[in-house]
Amino acid sequence: MKPRHANDYRPTSRRQRLVIVAITVATVVALWMLLLLRPGFHARPIPGTPLAPCPPGQTSGCVGGKADVLLIPAAPASSPGSEPAR
Repeated sequence: MKPRHANDYRPTSRRQRLVIVAITVATVVALWMLLLLRPGFHARPIPGTPLAPCPPGQTSGCVGGKADVLLIPAAPASSPGSEPAR
């Protein structure tokens, strides 16, 4: 059996702590840049199609425009006592 020492685990050195802080800061900066710059956000038209990116003020009939969606409410759930008659 290994003899037990007063300090089996060494604390992290100053250099290791600086590396941990540097990696953390680099990760935070990279994530913020990805959130703010949003790579691939700009819509590009497909070559050979007549559609072009939306000019300022236009919201439909162009690449990146809005699409109208109709929401239809779901049918009400049947109660357990109202089974169809056979």
